[in-house]
Amino acid sequence: MKSRIYDEDGLVVFELNGLFYVRYDAGAHQVVVREDEISEKDARRIMAGHGEANKVMFELQRRLETSGVNPYVSNVKW
Repeated sequence: MKSRIYDEDGLVVFELNGLFYVRYDAGAHQVVVREDEISEKDARRIMAGHGEANKVMFELQRRLETSGVNPYVSNVKW
């Protein structure tokens, strides 16, 4: 079961089976919801405040792009 541990500024951090995820809107002109795995360290950084959260999100988007994933396309099934 997902355990929500943070929900502010459009970022939701949750834990599932010992792994951490962030849910966020990656869209510019329309809603594009993504859920991506992050480290526990990055989860703590997001919860530390807006400035660190922005850094984590930029780093995450770069990692996704480097691995061939378009970070601006939803990966959530509704």
